[in-house]
Amino acid sequence: MLQLANSVQAAAGIANCAASTARKWYNRYLKDGISGLKDLPRSGRPRVFKEKFKLQVIAIACQKPAETYLPGVTYWSLRDLAMMLPRLLDVESISTESVRRILREHHLKPHRIEYYLTRTDPDFFRKAERILNIYQSPPKDGLVLSVDERTAIQVLERLYPGLPLKPGHPEKVEFHYKRHTPFSLIAGLCIQNGQVFGRCYQRHTQYQFLDFMQSMAELYPDTRLYIILDNLKTHKTKLVKNWLAEQKGRIEFIFTPFHGSWLNQIEIWFGILEKKCLKRMDVSSTVAGQNHTLNFIDTWNSYYTKPFNWKFTVSDLKEMLSQEPITLPI
Repeated sequence: MLQLANSVQAAAGIANCAASTARKWYNRYLKDGISGLKDLPRSGRPRVFKEKFKLQVIAIACQKPAETYLPGVTYWSLRDLAMMLPRLLDVESISTESVRRILREHHLKPHRIEYYLTRTDPDFFRKAERILNIYQSPPKDGLVLSVDERTAIQVLERLYPGLPLKPGHPEKVEFHYKRHTPFSLIAGLCIQNGQVFGRCYQRHTQYQFLDFMQSMAELYPDTRLYIILDNLKTHKTKLVKNWLAEQKGRIEFIFTPFHGSWLNQIEIWFGILEKKCLKRMDVSSTVAGQNHTLNFIDTWNSYYTKPFNWKFTVSDLKEMLSQEPITLPI
């Protein structure tokens, strides 16, 4: 063909293949003659295992190796399975790739885990449903305030200056630091307008929480307030309940379900606070750290404030609970 085409490129066009392919076979012909055109030895097609054997492999992979096979080992790796299967099943040997293929056919990944939280609140759906309905249609007779504590905020002072950002290199932060006394932030997010109100404290007992709530009440003196809270004990003390009764219905506490703090929108804002304010905070004292945090709240209210676009609905909640291994009545 090369004699007819006069070039590798032309031969590749006649054979409808890449020029590199034509060149490879031409070079093999020049080196070994006709014998160079034969296929090189290869491993051949993968072994075919019977369905019964595959099911046995799956059964073993779905068990904890420490229970019966490999004491102290918490999960199966492909190598572990390839090592143990010949000892457990009627097979002389099996490669890690064969094990991978069998597991992949059944969408099994024994080396991976996901965390799961068992629902322990029998009223989980009822409590969550009310909060989600409030997010969907906020009450017109007042404001909804999402409140929570961000405790143990670390106050770090870098011992030496870092290196600034430059092309091709990110900003470098000094590794060594001095640790100052941490503090807590109690904050409230108005879900209707995105405004945030916060106070910093050295402790987070019922007294600090009550001080914060009194400040919130004074900030909105003539407005009905719906306060969404988690189930922290300091939110339910006798002192707090007495103060709440004195408000004569103007302020209502709405508690999230147990293990349902993700339903509280302030948690979203705390994530933003961590990323934009706290992660790179470099200050010389606890007071400076508190001022830095309060300055961010002022900046948020001036430039970033807007309601969060909450999309999780009651229908999504029902679907989520229906897919859990152990579901609660809804």
